[in-house]
Amino acid sequence: MRNSLRRFFLQSPSNYIFWILLALLIKGILPFLRLFYGLRPDPHLLSFGYIGDSPSYTDPIESLLSTGHYNPDHRMPGYGFIYFIFRLLFSYTTAYNIIVIGQLIVSSLSVYCLALLSRSVFKSTPAFYLTFYMYLLSNYSNYFDTCLMTESLSSAFLIFGAWNFALYFQNQKLKFLFFSGFFLAWLVFLRPVFVVILFIYGLILVFHSIKNNAQFIKPLLIYGIVFILADGAWVIRNYKMYDKFIPLSNGIYYPYIGDSYMKHTLEFVQSWGGAVDLPDSHSALTWFGGILFPGEKEVKQYDSIPDYIYTSKFNKDSLYALRIEVKKFMTLQRPAVDSFYYSVDTDWFRAFAILYKPLKPVSKQAAELQNDIDSKFDRYKSSIKKENPFLYYIQSRIVLLKKFLFENNEVFLTRGQIPGFGKSIVSFYHLYYLFILILGISGAILLIWQGIKRDLIALALCSIPIYTILIHPFIRLADNRYLIPAWPFLIACATYIIMRTYSLFLKNKNMGDSIFP
Repeated sequence: MRNSLRRFFLQSPSNYIFWILLALLIKGILPFLRLFYGLRPDPHLLSFGYIGDSPSYTDPIESLLSTGHYNPDHRMPGYGFIYFIFRLLFSYTTAYNIIVIGQLIVSSLSVYCLALLSRSVFKSTPAFYLTFYMYLLSNYSNYFDTCLMTESLSSAFLIFGAWNFALYFQNQKLKFLFFSGFFLAWLVFLRPVFVVILFIYGLILVFHSIKNNAQFIKPLLIYGIVFILADGAWVIRNYKMYDKFIPLSNGIYYPYIGDSYMKHTLEFVQSWGGAVDLPDSHSALTWFGGILFPGEKEVKQYDSIPDYIYTSKFNKDSLYALRIEVKKFMTLQRPAVDSFYYSVDTDWFRAFAILYKPLKPVSKQAAELQNDIDSKFDRYKSSIKKENPFLYYIQSRIVLLKKFLFENNEVFLTRGQIPGFGKSIVSFYHLYYLFILILGISGAILLIWQGIKRDLIALALCSIPIYTILIHPFIRLADNRYLIPAWPFLIACATYIIMRTYSLFLKNKNMGDSIFP
């Protein structure tokens, strides 16, 4: 029996049909159970996650189909393009369901490709098995496969890009460079922050060519041609619209936030590392009050403002006074906000539309009050920057790094739990998350040296989690879900640590290769 199970679950890595079908089967169990138990917000949708940012990807396409204009254009159209293809043929509910099914299939394929990438980098068949099953069983990442957001496809396209990049290193066929550039270019149109990975891979390609006394102009051009053409078209479109050079997304804030006092509140709170998560009723952003969504309860007792942030320009009393001003402003603004909210499509998934519809002050008094609020938040932020530069430049980002890695992931670890298992499975996945995170970061750090010393392709693997973990606190955007695209690469780096530890302690000479000492 034991040998039969071993033969079944440890088949040859070349048996791609088995591995992809196994991945699809296991990834499909949770959605099936949730459908069976009726755990979805809309009976017409397979999706369990048309929430948060989802409308900002789909509504611009609805606008394009109805008016001919991609608006609002806060997002690059990497995800919207996929929705556009299916929306041309089907209703929006059918298009959503097709995308969810497609994400499950693509994600299943990416699990297999990640395992192949791990085997390629570590040149070890056990690395394939370990990476495959560790990623497949990760509830943290699997949750997003049925969400109409970019996390699932971003993870898959990042894996496809890295895998094809590794294939080029193996056999020097230029077609793999083209495919790598294709998927990484699409990734940028899903998540613009990953444009740096595109350039990091380009540098690795140049160093590889120089190291092997080969010319790099042609390979580099083939690698980058898709991004050059696609982003060039996007730049031309943006220049015609705004008479400005906009190579990536059109700002980091929703129009509603960017055109209101909330932008200034966000920047003030971020300046000392405070939480700015909109759904979090305990965040520092929410502490100041204002409008999130109709029906939300006001925060009355929770106080998330630390004592160490005060300067000569403001103190606790200053912030309480500013909080009162914000409440007064929103009292003036409330009729317009409620009128807008209740005028949109009443389906549940339109609730977040308010975030990307700019709402101007409704009166001269409201406009003057908003200007005063804006100037105070800006002045307080500038005083932190001037009087406490360590807090502003260093400490705040350390605090945000902690939030990024260890906080606000509860929803992703618990929403996707298997019905009927309760707290036990939730506890397991919390521990599993920490296990992968700690081993993955350790493995990524060690692989930097191994990549420089032995094989540059290891840098292509470890650079993704290192960059992702560092860049988001640096730009002061520390939502834990932004870690998702790098999660499979943390698992691969964790595989490296597990196998290296096994090799060192058990003296197993068959586990290692050029990467393992």
